[in-house]
Amino acid sequence: MKNGNVFRMLAIAFILPVLLVVLIGTPALAAPVITVSPTSGAVGTVVEITGTNFESYIGDDIFIYFDSEEIGVVVPDTGSFSFNFTVPADADAKVHWVRAKTEGGAEFKSLFTVLEAEIELAPRSGVIGSSVTVVGRGFYADKMVTFYLDNRTKGKLGTVMAGPDGEFSYSFTVPGCIAGEHMIFAENVEDSSAEAEFKVLPMATLSPASGAMGSILTISGSGFGNRNAVAIFFATTIVTYAKTNAYGSFEVAFNVPNMAPGSYEVTAEDDDGNTDKVEFTITTGASLNRTTGNIGTELAVTGTGFTAGGTVTIKYDDTEIGAFRAGGNGDFKATFTVPVSKYGSHVITVGDGVNARQMTFVVESEAPPVPVTLLPGDGDEAKAAAGFDWEDVYDPSPPINYRFQIASDQDFSSIVLDKEGLTESEYTLAAEENLAAVEKEAPYYWRVKSTDGASNESQWSSPWSFYVTAPPVPMLLLPINDSETEATAFFDWEDVTSLSPPVTYRLQVASDENFSSIVLEKDGLAGSEYTMTEEEKLAAVKKEVPYYWRVKAVDGAANESEWATPWSFYVGFAFALPAWAMYLLIGIGALLVGFVAFLVGRRTAYYQQQ
Repeated sequence: MKNGNVFRMLAIAFILPVLLVVLIGTPALAAPVITVSPTSGAVGTVVEITGTNFESYIGDDIFIYFDSEEIGVVVPDTGSFSFNFTVPADADAKVHWVRAKTEGGAEFKSLFTVLEAEIELAPRSGVIGSSVTVVGRGFYADKMVTFYLDNRTKGKLGTVMAGPDGEFSYSFTVPGCIAGEHMIFAENVEDSSAEAEFKVLPMATLSPASGAMGSILTISGSGFGNRNAVAIFFATTIVTYAKTNAYGSFEVAFNVPNMAPGSYEVTAEDDDGNTDKVEFTITTGASLNRTTGNIGTELAVTGTGFTAGGTVTIKYDDTEIGAFRAGGNGDFKATFTVPVSKYGSHVITVGDGVNARQMTFVVESEAPPVPVTLLPGDGDEAKAAAGFDWEDVYDPSPPINYRFQIASDQDFSSIVLDKEGLTESEYTLAAEENLAAVEKEAPYYWRVKSTDGASNESQWSSPWSFYVTAPPVPMLLLPINDSETEATAFFDWEDVTSLSPPVTYRLQVASDENFSSIVLEKDGLAGSEYTMTEEEKLAAVKKEVPYYWRVKAVDGAANESEWATPWSFYVGFAFALPAWAMYLLIGIGALLVGFVAFLVGRRTAYYQQQ
């Protein structure tokens, strides 16, 4: 009994170490595991599915599911497998199971979260022109994302490509738009979209940031209300108004008011209560008592902070108006009259050689009245050196001058005369401007406009027509048609009158009715008659081949009448002797008469004696 126990004890002592060696040398089989990478992402994300510890299932079919979508795989000899899977477009934004199921029904799981499309803005408010960064996730992976401000059809901001996990980052500059909340939209081609609010804040800027009293200050604003009136305050006083455009922007200039040097808040506030403030520092300077007016307006200029006792010069644009002495504390006051200058803004500069300040004065831009035309009346006859008259025009910006035009057509496309800068409300044509005669049916036209001292022009007056006639045709008197006359013929015709004196005449005598053979031609005859000289006397001609004569009238503007209808005349034949021969014959005749008388007397006495 005792020996048997010993034997059993020895057997156990031998077997236990052997069992321990066997147990330790046999590997333990681990449980199969399914993992996904990444564990979250957007639709379109490529997910790696990995299976390990599947040695017990080598050669078996393993069925992989994404929710209910099945993907089959065969376990390789290694007992591990890995493959990629793309999250489908119809996957909802939520947690999804990725499951591995064996032929025997064993199931192993892992989780994958499909993210919802969303964006965040940094910052979430700002002014026009500031930079905003959009960070997004949950968008369709590797697809283009487009960004919009408010309106998807007009407000495109830009695009960026989403990453392989559906994330992105995009920065844009806030474009011009009105104040308040605006929606930033992000969407891609697969209709993944998200939105976030961005608040546009009003912003005002000044240029310059400091200046003297009366200097020109420009305030610009953006991010205010749509087409709103904006009041501009300097400290607590409204100095001007502006109006925003459709994008909430405005710009307006004004003169710094007369206030003591120092820092002041300039505030822009629109009808919707959108407000922004900027600081402006008043330095020494100058100011005007008024900023708009007419030519001839008296302006008062006040200055402070200039060189004590120095000479201050005032210029209107580039023209020096005058020089004035500054007081002991550098202040001065001067007046001057606005000179003749064009409508619109003009710069008034005040300087002492060290300090200079500029101010704006606006000359009125209202046109003067249209002149009322008087003479010649519409449709009237006028002389070639016509005189034109119209009513005086009065305007608050003198002096008034006129522009006068004559044309040969009612549209004034063919200008005959154009006179500018006329200081009187009338004009008479000079000799070199005399008008040629025209038909009443094709007259001249005239019009006039006025211009004031600010270069403001009125409209043209309504065109009036007038015409200039040539002198009438002279009526022939002597020699009578088809009559005989002396060789030194006398010609006479009726006087002609014209609106353009003096009237002169042109006389022609020809040996043919067509006046191709001119015998006598006289120009510039002042009277309505002419007697031929001995040198001009005509040779005798038969009645059947007469001379012809005609006359035309010419007025002081060289306008000619038509020729009078020609009349004919002829010169009879005559025996002509020199004067000495004539006297000799007369003497001989007298002697013959005396001798005959003597003979008759003797015969008479003889018969009486018988």
